[in-house]
Amino acid sequence: MYHTYVMGIDNSIFDLAKHGFLIREDGNNYTVSFPESKAELWEDFIKEHLEIEYWNEYLTEDKVIFIFHLENGFKRYEVNNYTNDEVLSLCEKLCDCKFESIKKMLSDNSFYKTIIK
Repeated sequence: MYHTYVMGIDNSIFDLAKHGFLIREDGNNYTVSFPESKAELWEDFIKEHLEIEYWNEYLTEDKVIFIFHLENGFKRYEVNNYTNDEVLSLCEKLCDCKFESIKKMLSDNSFYKTIIK
């Protein structure tokens, strides 16, 4: 299963449940898990809902996929071993903060903490 944590999405996210997505509310946010075969559907959905200057990431078995919605469109990155200076820099720039690493940034989220080893 692939896993993501989503903020700022309306309840239309529950429409994905009929496609095999597991969606749980976490306050005003959502934890989402889905099979590999549904990754393209997830990316299409998140691109429709992601505001400019925000990003979403999802964890696969061996990498993290980042989708950024930038002023000039979408950028997609596949990050192996939680290491990519360009992705880390984009995350820091968009949220105006500093992260020790991509792995630390993600594992600070209680949902991801249970998945990241």
